[in-house]
Amino acid sequence: MTPRRIPMRKTTERLHEELDATRQELADLRARVAAAQQLANMGDYDWHIESDTNSWSDQLYRIYGYEPQEFNASYDRFLSMVHPDDRDAVTAMHRQVYETGGSWTITERIVRPDGEVRHLATNGVVVKDEDGTPVRMRGTCVDITDRVQAETANEELAASLREWQVRRRHAFEINDNVVQGISAAVLALQLGDLDAVASYLDRTLRAARGMMGDLLLDRPDGEPEAGSMVRSTAAAGITPVPASGQAPEPAKVRVLLADDYHDLRELMRFQLERAGYDVVGEAADGEQAVALAAELRPDVVVLDLAMPEMDGLQALPALRESVPDAKVIVVSGFANSLMADRVLAAGAARFAEKGVGIDVVGMVASVMAEQAERAS
Repeated sequence: MTPRRIPMRKTTERLHEELDATRQELADLRARVAAAQQLANMGDYDWHIESDTNSWSDQLYRIYGYEPQEFNASYDRFLSMVHPDDRDAVTAMHRQVYETGGSWTITERIVRPDGEVRHLATNGVVVKDEDGTPVRMRGTCVDITDRVQAETANEELAASLREWQVRRRHAFEINDNVVQGISAAVLALQLGDLDAVASYLDRTLRAARGMMGDLLLDRPDGEPEAGSMVRSTAAAGITPVPASGQAPEPAKVRVLLADDYHDLRELMRFQLERAGYDVVGEAADGEQAVALAAELRPDVVVLDLAMPEMDGLQALPALRESVPDAKVIVVSGFANSLMADRVLAAGAARFAEKGVGIDVVGMVASVMAEQAERAS
């Protein structure tokens, strides 16, 4: 039997139909891939090494902050968009896989045209020709910025929680020690044993200072810096060295008190005025201390460290600049071992721990005697 011949025109029409159908399926596939990439915030690339031409998907351009197909992503252009701190790692990875072949995975940062930094999880594979020469590198990039930021936020939250737990434990310990020590001092006072009162208060203050110092030194940033002791609200040593010179008459010495604890200021004022010194002003925070010192020009400033608005470490250099002839005596609840060297190096004349043995009158007399001796 002779085979029946198929008309050529009909065969050509069928081929065109099949080709159109294939093209439509390919277009549909590309549309689905593009939609999937956009939903996943993922793009793909295909770099032809010899010609330095890089085929990027539309979504990869968007990830980098550009319109689709806006430029040819040559290798140098790609590297220029990688974060400067990540470029060496990226180029080292590419160099390694170019020489050894295989695939790679790396997390890198890119910088968009508007300066925004994004985090990408990139993987790729080296394609070689029949001779084993690398000819292409291709792979995918996923924008993981949201995940990285969420992980960072979780880590910061966990660190903050750990720090809060440590501070809470220290607060309980300080509170318990202080309450017990003061309670013992009150009972000793009721019994009329003043030596025991002084002993209980001294031990309580030393224990509280020690725990505050331990808490500060346990922090990653170490010892307190200027501004780190600014209080949100106001509060509800080195032994003075006797000088051989003759101190000025107390009534002629002008003293400025700067402490956020009102009761302590009142007690220091009472002691100083009873000794004949002239207390010309009182400041409840660091900013007020600097302003009053510039206005009143005192001979001596008695300065606390932990205060609202501006702490003592911030106020001290400002005082030394505005009233360079004034002597600054720092009194603080922080331990001598933690703060004395800091404040003395910053220009203070004395440092003293607040406590039972504090002698403001003696320190003022001492620094003024030293000044008189130098003047003579």
